[in-house]
Amino acid sequence: MHDRTRELESLDLYFETKNYGNTMASIKERKDKEGKTHFHVQVRIKGHPPQYASFKRETDAKRWIQNTESAIREGRHFKTTEAKKHTLGELIDRYIQSVLPNKKKSGNFSITRGRAVG
Repeated sequence: MHDRTRELESLDLYFETKNYGNTMASIKERKDKEGKTHFHVQVRIKGHPPQYASFKRETDAKRWIQNTESAIREGRHFKTTEAKKHTLGELIDRYIQSVLPNKKKSGNFSITRGRAVG
């Protein structure tokens, strides 16, 4: 067997796939040039973009799969790139405009952008 063929075979030593209805997750075990093992994970759920991550331990990879799948199904998962597009200031402005007007007024406390007055 050629050295290059052996090298390619050693890249994909482990591949596990689980499929539950609209969900599919896979774990691939890879070894780098130094011989260190890494686990590359992919979670795919119909109607959502695939999510990827890498871990040093298989148990961390499996835990991430479970957490990511449940977060996506429950609507708690946000892509990191999308989350980075918004600032805390924008969140505060949105809260002041859409949530506070519906709150029950209590005392002489009011909020203006940048400071609380009471």
